[in-house]
Amino acid sequence: MSVNAIERFWRARQKGDWDAVAALVRPGVRVSLPHQGREPSREEYLSLLHFVHNPDNKTVIQRVITGRGLDIAVHAHVQRPDTMLVCAGFYELQEGLIQRIDEFWLVPGGERFPSAGPNR
Repeated sequence: MSVNAIERFWRARQKGDWDAVAALVRPGVRVSLPHQGREPSREEYLSLLHFVHNPDNKTVIQRVITGRGLDIAVHAHVQRPDTMLVCAGFYELQEGLIQRIDEFWLVPGGERFPSAGPNR
């Protein structure tokens, strides 16, 4: 069941089904994006997903791995017109919802993803 929640989360990301994505992310979720040196809020993280998974990009889930209990890892990549982004994501679930997200993105040239707006 827990793997299915993460698979649904990533499939919804692939399809751009943002309501389904948001429904799987618990309010008060802890998000860490170490490659960015940031811990964005839930809302900022969900907004960032629109940039990563836009209609011009193709998201491919390579592997979903269960750890102990409700810890799950995902290896995926996003093919953009100009480059490929690679994600190693680690997720913790509570009562079927994602309560912790750690996503490590390999971005060409060590770039950061553009911010969603000023001061971010």
